[in-house]
Amino acid sequence: MKPEPLNKKEVNLVTLPADGREGMAADSVFAPSKTRDISIIGEVFRKLIHLGAIAIPIGYHFLGIGIVIPVLAFSLAVSLYLDYVRLFGSRRSRHFIRRYMGIMIRPSEKRDLIGASYILSGSILTILLFDKPIAIAAISFIVIGDTAGAIIGRIWGKVRFRDKSLEGSVSFLVACVLTGIVIPGIPFWVKIVGAVTATVVEAVTLHIDDNLIVPVTSGAIMQVIVSQMVISKYFS
Repeated sequence: MKPEPLNKKEVNLVTLPADGREGMAADSVFAPSKTRDISIIGEVFRKLIHLGAIAIPIGYHFLGIGIVIPVLAFSLAVSLYLDYVRLFGSRRSRHFIRRYMGIMIRPSEKRDLIGASYILSGSILTILLFDKPIAIAAISFIVIGDTAGAIIGRIWGKVRFRDKSLEGSVSFLVACVLTGIVIPGIPFWVKIVGAVTATVVEAVTLHIDDNLIVPVTSGAIMQVIVSQMVISKYFS
C-alpha cells in the first residue's frame, strides 16, 4: 500500500531555525522569505550592508560636502534605477534582482523603494539642511542605532509593540548614545536629546521610511537647540 503523498503545503512548510516561525521553504539562501518578514539571515545581511552606510558620515567628516554630495547623488541614482528595474522592468530583470536581493527585501518594500534609496535621500537632505557636526550625528544615529535595534530586537525581542520591540528600541537608544560620545562639535546633552528623538521617531514611524525621517527629524531637533544656544549666547 503506497503512502499518501503530502500535499504541496505540507511539503514546503518549514520552521525557520533562527526565527521559530513557520514559513514556506525558499529556493536558495538568496531567495525571498515567504514569512511575514524577512528571515534572521536576511536581517543580518541587510543590516551589515546598512552598517556600511557609516561611510557617509565618516566621509563627510574627512572629505567635506563638495565630494560627499556628488557621490551620494550618484549612488542614489543607481539605487533608484535598481528600484525601477525591480518594480517595472522586464520579467527577467525583475526575477534576477529579486532572486539575489530578495532575501533582504521586506514585504512592505515589494511595491516601494528599498531602504538604500531612503537612507541615501535622508543623508543628502540632512547634510544640506544642518550644520556639519549635527548632520554627522543624525546620520550616524540611524546607521548604527537601526542596526543594533533591528538585530537585537529580532533575536531577543520579547515585549512587542506594533512591529517593534522594547528590547530593540532600548538597543537603538544605547547605540545612539554611545555613538554620540565620539562625535565632536556638539554638547553631549544635545546629542542625548537627538538620540532620544531618533529612538522615538523610529519606534512610532508609520508611513514614512525611518531611514529618511529619523536623521531629518533628529537633526532638526538638534539644530534648533544649537541655534537657540548660539542666539542666547550672542544676546547675553
